[in-house]
Formats: sequence, structure tokens, C-alpha cells
Amino acid sequence: MNEPTDLNASSAPEIMEQTPQNQDPYAALTLPGNSLISPAALKTFKQSAAEINLPLQMLQKWVEQEEIRLQQEVEHQARVQKEQCDAWIQQTQDLLGDKWQEEVSRAVRAADIFGGPELRQLLEETGLGNHPAIVRTFAQVGKRIREDISAAGAPGACADKTFTQALYGKQ
Repeated sequence: MNEPTDLNASSAPEIMEQTPQNQDPYAALTLPGNSLISPAALKTFKQSAAEINLPLQMLQKWVEQEEIRLQQEVEHQARVQKEQCDAWIQQTQDLLGDKWQEEVSRAVRAADIFGGPELRQLLEETGLGNHPAIVRTFAQVGKRIREDISAAGAPGACADKTFTQALYGKQ
């Protein structure tokens, strides 16, 4: 008895990919060690390439172009951030005038005292430590701290006194 013929059955071996279905047809794709393309983005690239049966060489070019685009974007962002920091430095100098170095030193001391190394690192990494509002605020804090310290460097707290001595002085 003749079996029904399926027109697609005879061509199926020709259409099937040469790699097993569970194997990644783009496993040979290479990225630089310091690639900016995330694993999730790479997975999306591979899925899109598979949907349109893009050859490995074409996907490799596509990914390389994306890597170049990402590098340029990172460089652009770094330039923009540097320009912003430079503008903040100039604004701070203009705002504080001749005493800007003294005020910045006071602000740095106050930030170190109240925020510690974590705050200092954050301000340096983001460039916000150059922002006029941040410098002005911490400089004011630094002035207030200084007002609470006597010339000897110790707090101006009274020594052990009785209540009467504190009210009427030492007799």
C-alpha cells in the first residue's frame, strides 16, 4: 500500500539546519573581553539573527558595529560629564570669589567629618563635589562646626561645675 506523500517531507532534510536544535548556531560569535554588550543584549541579537537566518559572519559584523556604537556613547557621556564638572568648578569659583579655595577646603573637611570616605568617594566619582550648591552647603556646615570649637581645638564645654557655679560663677 502506498503511503501518502508529503510534499514538504522530501525537502525537509534540505531545509533543516546543520546544527541540532538545542545547540547555539552562533556559538562561535566572539566579543572582546571588555565588551559593553550585556549578556541579555547578546541573547537578543542571537534570537533576532536566528529569526531571519542571518549567517554567523553577518551577525559578527552587526555585533562589532554595536560595540563601536556603545564605545562612542560611553566616550560621549564621559565628555559631557567632564564638561559639566568643569562648568560647576567655574561657577563655584565665580560664586565664592577670592576665597573659593578656603571655602572648598572647609567644605571638604565638613564632608569628611559628616559623610566619611563613602560620601567623599561619591562626590568625586559623580563630580557633584564641584557643584556650587554642594560646596556652598558643606562650607556653611564647616563654618558652623568651627564656631563650636574653641581656639585650643577642644569643644567649648564647661568643666565639671555644680549648678550654683554654673549660674553664679566660681566663688
